[in-house]
Amino acid sequence: MGFVEQYFIDPLVQGTGYNIYNTVAYALILILAAFATLKLLRYLKIKIDDKFVFGVFPFIILGGALRALEDAQILSSLLFKTPLIYFAVFAVAFVALAGSKLAERYVKLAYHKIWFIIGIALVLIFLTQVTVVNQLALTVMVVLTIFWTILLIFVKKFSDRIKKLEKFFTWENTAILDVHMFDATTTFVAISYFPYFEQHVLPSFLIGLFGPAVMFVLKFVVIAIVLHVLDKEVNKKEERMFIKFIIIILGLAPGLRNFLRLIMGV
Repeated sequence: MGFVEQYFIDPLVQGTGYNIYNTVAYALILILAAFATLKLLRYLKIKIDDKFVFGVFPFIILGGALRALEDAQILSSLLFKTPLIYFAVFAVAFVALAGSKLAERYVKLAYHKIWFIIGIALVLIFLTQVTVVNQLALTVMVVLTIFWTILLIFVKKFSDRIKKLEKFFTWENTAILDVHMFDATTTFVAISYFPYFEQHVLPSFLIGLFGPAVMFVLKFVVIAIVLHVLDKEVNKKEERMFIKFIIIILGLAPGLRNFLRLIMGV
């Protein structure tokens, strides 16, 4: 068996998870793809701002939904498996973006609103294929997600009294942390109550040592450190916002995939 087949092709086809080799390779590809995307958006004179995030948001949901439907074998294609699904959804989102920018010239509607509408339409089309089978998983995930959201809002409000914490706990950073707590919640529920396993190398190792609850600590600490470094070291607002957008994708897309997969009972 060749190296590429063993560590890259088989895990993709068989869904056996990640290893140190494909993890490093995918991380490098992500960095290069993010850099290339930023360059492309600048070339097209599209600002990375709140409007951009609003417009592209449904496509993040679309990625999670397509991945879950592939798990349920409602959709069947390697394009809907990680990491290829990121490229597939990017292609769809980019075509929709180009169409939205073109349509903006002829209708009295900003591109990001058109883009959002296209994305929501696609999401609704595929979400009609989702059926709730596992009520327990749905209930536990919703309750835990609400808990983390309330807790983080409380922390954000409390942080206003402490200058250093106030600078970190902006609504932007608080929302990103909440997204990753949602992702941690879906992993925790899947491993604690159902026969699932963690596919990523480091989380799998830590879960083996400390149990699935370690995901909450791991997610919070890692994301908080990354956000702190970004706010401190990346001075250009557009670059900082784009990196944070990537961080949102890395939490929300897999979290939604886990959420939908669990409630469908697959």
